Amino acid sequence: MQRHPRQERLNRIQLIGRVQFAYEQLKETMQRYHDDSPRARAAIAAAKRRLSLLNRALAMLALQSVEQMA
Repeated sequence: MQRHPRQERLNRIQLIGRVQFAYEQLKETMQRYHDDSPRARAAIAAAKRRLSLLNRALAMLALQSVEQMA
């Protein structure tokens, strides 16, 4: 199924925004938790996982875009 270029562009922009938001959340989480408690480690790990997952999705989208151009 072929998507419209406008929708694909919107999806890319939304994903970039989500990556930026996840990065900001990770920064805030790391600033909030200065101690080494289990709760702090869990919160930071969750924020890192989310950012990592979104970064991978963005990388895959970039590769897909390059393949379509070739």
